[in-house]
Amino acid sequence: MDIAEAPQPVYRQARFADLEDIAAIESEVFGEPYLYLMLRQLFDLHGSEWLVAEVAGTVIGYALTLEKSGRALLFTFAVAKRYQGAGFGRALLNQTLRVCRDLGADTVYLTVRPDNHPAGNLFKQAGFEFAEHDDRYFGPGEPRDLYEYRLHP
Repeated sequence: MDIAEAPQPVYRQARFADLEDIAAIESEVFGEPYLYLMLRQLFDLHGSEWLVAEVAGTVIGYALTLEKSGRALLFTFAVAKRYQGAGFGRALLNQTLRVCRDLGADTVYLTVRPDNHPAGNLFKQAGFEFAEHDDRYFGPGEPRDLYEYRLHP
């Protein structure tokens, strides 16, 4: 499926009713997803910072960005597998970067599993720069590559 062949996504702030769809995408994409209770608590604390992409009434992707003092963390980001490779991830990322800019961030950073080549490539193609590798970012056996993106006014 190509983004040109599909209905254009609607980007909007997530609603509580979207959490089950977000959890399903999280599980499908990452295999070891956040527990629903963690997603619920993140939503309770940061609901206004969740962005979803919706096609024909179905949530196909989401992003959670946390901003503080001009730095934004792209905390979690995923697109349902059926919609991957068709430009939806790049479109959602572009919308997410706009939100970060609107929040006043000048830098966006994120982490990616080193073996998640599709995500790493997406972020590099969007202009994120490799910052460092940490073998224990999330504890023993949980390495991550850190990337940064400088937003321009």
